[in-house]
Amino acid sequence: MDRVVKVDQDSLRAQLQKKLPPKVRLFQLEDIPGVMRSRMGWPVAAILMERWFNGAAFRMPAEMKESRSPHRLNQLSSVHLEESIVTMSWALRFARVQTAMATLQSEWATAKGIKELRQKIKDQTFGKTLKLWRFGDFNQSAKVLDATCQVNYLTFGKLSDPMDDFYGAMGEAQLKVAASGFVSTGSNGSITVDIDELAFYLRDSYDFNDGIPLMSQPLGFWGTTGVERHFQLRRDIPISDQWVHTDSADVAATKYEVQNNDFRRWSALQGRGGDFMVLSDVHRVRLAFPLRFDLQ
Repeated sequence: MDRVVKVDQDSLRAQLQKKLPPKVRLFQLEDIPGVMRSRMGWPVAAILMERWFNGAAFRMPAEMKESRSPHRLNQLSSVHLEESIVTMSWALRFARVQTAMATLQSEWATAKGIKELRQKIKDQTFGKTLKLWRFGDFNQSAKVLDATCQVNYLTFGKLSDPMDDFYGAMGEAQLKVAASGFVSTGSNGSITVDIDELAFYLRDSYDFNDGIPLMSQPLGFWGTTGVERHFQLRRDIPISDQWVHTDSADVAATKYEVQNNDFRRWSALQGRGGDFMVLSDVHRVRLAFPLRFDLQ
């Protein structure tokens, strides 16, 4: 009869553990801001994403995303409106922002722009006794200008843009223009305005909501070394700590496809992740010659 050999299971397990590679933590969604900052040189994009991760769970309604009442920009608290991270001096380092501003500066006075200018001036003329007054106070913040003297905007940004800090922070954004100048009212009720200054600012919504059901917006393939656009093997990015026995070089080389819905999954699991609107500060441009418009 064969002898039965008893094996110490704990000892065997310990021996097997010694032969395995050490445990390594997998890259996860919450690591992206650190990669933006340390590997890619995207400080503004990193700060905005960290704000989203650190905020209380909140998914913005369509009215907020579209700046409709009761969620207009000047109606939002600092919880849902970010006004200090994005600056125009930073944004104007990027050629596509310079191009957008030059385009908007030369083309803002469209029929739609003049209609908006006329309506805002008429709203503010009501009840005034002065025959000459200044429209548009550019000492105010962008959220005030948006409600009082913003007259046109331009949407720019596309998936094929250079992968830089602006791409990571704003992606597709609105550049808005406000107008300021002296308004004169004639005895016959005519209204004339001489626009002598323009102000530009950026507006965006920071959220991970998809407009098309059953399809989530792709945000690139992310890993410890950065982000790539080209398609790779689909791997679901971890949304919490995961440790595995594997070679650390393999972990460093792995890229995960990231989509909007990954951030929503993370928010549902962690109870954090707060959407918010983004406004920049104001960049003022004094016109060489005033532009006169007869509004009646």
